[in-house]
Amino acid sequence: MATGQVRPHPAMDGRGHAPQEGRFGRRKLLLGVMGVSVGAFMLSFTAVPLFVTKVLELAVQEIAVGDQLVYSAVGLNGAAAGTPVRAGDLQQGASVQAFPKGKADNQQNLIEIVRVAAGSGKEGLVAYSAICTHLGCVVQAKLLQGQVVCPCHNSHYDPASNAMVVSGPSPRPLPSLPIDVGPDGVITAAGPFSAKVGVE
Repeated sequence: MATGQVRPHPAMDGRGHAPQEGRFGRRKLLLGVMGVSVGAFMLSFTAVPLFVTKVLELAVQEIAVGDQLVYSAVGLNGAAAGTPVRAGDLQQGASVQAFPKGKADNQQNLIEIVRVAAGSGKEGLVAYSAICTHLGCVVQAKLLQGQVVCPCHNSHYDPASNAMVVSGPSPRPLPSLPIDVGPDGVITAAGPFSAKVGVE
């Protein structure tokens, strides 16, 4: 190369312009990124609603006829949580808390089962929502002097009288749950709660 001759920049052609290939390469890259972004945006209109719908379906599992009732925690005679509750295990004056099998992720499904009269089957058994109607606290699993008690604000309910409010600030009784007992002695739900669970 002669002295004083200007050497073209490697990124420029001989006329001082960027090579065409490089310009189109950047354009293609930019268009590709935009395409991916638009595609992801459009996908969100289908994938996200499906995901949200699935989450909502899981969150609102409610009690249905035939659901087996299982202990919510360690039950009578040391039965593990998730073990079916059998009518014969409850003596008069005993109470336990249970969930419908497979639906423990919905706290509104928590049930207080009480044997208010002697028996070994369905007779003498009652079941109510375990969610206090005052502010939605969970009532105590064990009865106190024959009454269902909420530990938050000391509301008392009488399980032998349709869970009517005996004392405390609760405005209404605990909703009742109809129950059945299968041939194997397992307690099942026979319908939905009689009223809205918790606070109205």
